[in-house]
Amino acid sequence: MRIAQKFLLVLSLSGCGNSAVEAGRVSADAASDGPLPTLDAAAPAADVPACEATVDQPPPRGDAAGAVDPISGAFFLFGGDVGPVVSCAARPAFDDATWRFDPRCNVWTRLAPATHPSARSRTAYALDARRRRLLLFGGRSRTAASGAYTVYRELWSLDLASGSWELLNPVGDAPVARANATLVVDAASDSAVLFGGNNSTDGARFTPRNDTWRLDLATLTWTRIGLAGPPPARQFHAAAVRDGAMVVLGGGDANAFVGPFLPDAWRLDLAADRWSRLPLTGDTAALAGRISHALATRADDLVIVGGHDDGTLGNRNDVLSVDAAGAVTQRSAGDTLGTPGNGFCDFPADFATIDDASPERRSAFVMAEDQPRHRVIVYGGKTDCGTASDVWSLDLRTLAWTSLRSSTDGLACGRTGRENCHSLCL
Repeated sequence: MRIAQKFLLVLSLSGCGNSAVEAGRVSADAASDGPLPTLDAAAPAADVPACEATVDQPPPRGDAAGAVDPISGAFFLFGGDVGPVVSCAARPAFDDATWRFDPRCNVWTRLAPATHPSARSRTAYALDARRRRLLLFGGRSRTAASGAYTVYRELWSLDLASGSWELLNPVGDAPVARANATLVVDAASDSAVLFGGNNSTDGARFTPRNDTWRLDLATLTWTRIGLAGPPPARQFHAAAVRDGAMVVLGGGDANAFVGPFLPDAWRLDLAADRWSRLPLTGDTAALAGRISHALATRADDLVIVGGHDDGTLGNRNDVLSVDAAGAVTQRSAGDTLGTPGNGFCDFPADFATIDDASPERRSAFVMAEDQPRHRVIVYGGKTDCGTASDVWSLDLRTLAWTSLRSSTDGLACGRTGRENCHSLCL
């Protein structure tokens, strides 16, 4: 991939493909606009509102935050970048809306909490299942079309039962403001762990970090941890907790506009407070370096989904796994590279061979674990054809995808077969 093409692709984590790539192909969400099937959600709690039909749907976006309510199975979405992609270049614009996707009747509802975070994207977020809430830290925004960003260090909580936001006031030596970090919850120690990110306010320059912070969720006390032997500084990475450790995978450093991205993995033993590098073996060529991907925990390993690689394909829709010893296995390849592009926003019709069983290739999406239902929910993100607003689930037992809600904007429409789909790949 040429540097000019990669710079703009990674700057927005979105490019502009060619609709002919997907022409004639139909995916799992090629159905009409009628009602979608009911999901296998658990019985709703008494405090979950009844479903009411609605045509509302969030505008397409990337770099948002979200979580699944472990009781009702509803998916909650906050904020993100809703700016348009014009001539294959992003124009960032930031949102402050909170939405709920109800799996019992497959409808979106925009919530109206009296208090909520200001518009922002690239926040660190995690589900605190014990308290049935979404935790949100940091992020960035700006109101002007150019100039410095505001980078946040606030900690917010969204109550998934009531839909209300609360600005939390933790104590201790708190982390500095940042975007592009990760936040995970360790249920065993009843704590959240924040790692890495970028604290630059300059949209053309990254200042990645490698500091680690533990938040005691009972006392809301911050403590810095992981001081010995931390990984190289990074952002746009993925993280998850398994077997008493936080695993950090991939990401980008100060060169994250063009790469190369970081093809490594690290493990922080949360009891011993000790970092070690996790040597990766197996299908490491398939994994390569990538940014803005996601990690999910399942019984025997971690699942890696999507992201943006530093090769010619760019956005990905593959699924891989990595076990405790670092063995990487490609579970589904997703789309595969055909004929490389000729430059920025210039892709031939056979640029990629499409995997109809997978979502559009994407990065900077929301992935929310739904462990009671053995799945993750994937929402939106940045595709080759702009931002998306579709909803998918990935079964963590079979690693099979199911389309829950189609997007009518920002996708390569030939892939979905939807006649009312507005594509940016024309």
